[in-house]
Amino acid sequence: MGQYDLSLAELTQMTDTHSELDAALNGSGPIAREDVLRWMERASDLPSLSQLYRLTGEHYYRIQPDLGADTECLSIQRYLLECIRLNVEGDEETKDRWEAAETLHLWLRHLLDLEDRSEVITKAAHSITDLFLTSGEDVQIAIEQGFLEHALETAALRPFFENWSSVPQLQGAWDRALEWGKAHPDYTWNLVRGLPPRQKRDE
Repeated sequence: MGQYDLSLAELTQMTDTHSELDAALNGSGPIAREDVLRWMERASDLPSLSQLYRLTGEHYYRIQPDLGADTECLSIQRYLLECIRLNVEGDEETKDRWEAAETLHLWLRHLLDLEDRSEVITKAAHSITDLFLTSGEDVQIAIEQGFLEHALETAALRPFFENWSSVPQLQGAWDRALEWGKAHPDYTWNLVRGLPPRQKRDE
């Protein structure tokens, strides 16, 4: 099979995946877990990941049997990181880079309040680190200012990114974000929940 045939096959599979996901999103009945897993395996473009993000969020209750938290989290992580990487603007169905960075922070902060989610957060932290290291300045600024600064406002999230302090390519972003985080303890999280800002404590 030549390269052209392979590309055509991949394009056909992508189109089929979009169509199946669209049908699931517009339906009202149960969605088979095995179908969702198949779509996740095939999804390689941002529109598909966006559809999966909506499906595993807005329509999670329709997936039978239960998809499982780890699988759901993987779908969320892939989508948000790809949004940060590509920065699609003007698309109501897709978050732009800064929106995705903000959502990524709020998602990890939410996971922190749930039981047995440290492994999920650890994997997400590794993927965020990899994206930072392999990306250009625009992506790095968005990760540092749109995500990391606010993540480090929460002391319990800092250990997941503490290795940044010893990596030369990451140390500057870590130092700046940590300074912000310590000066604004849980500021963003409390703002989202409608709570008054906490006062900074001397450390």
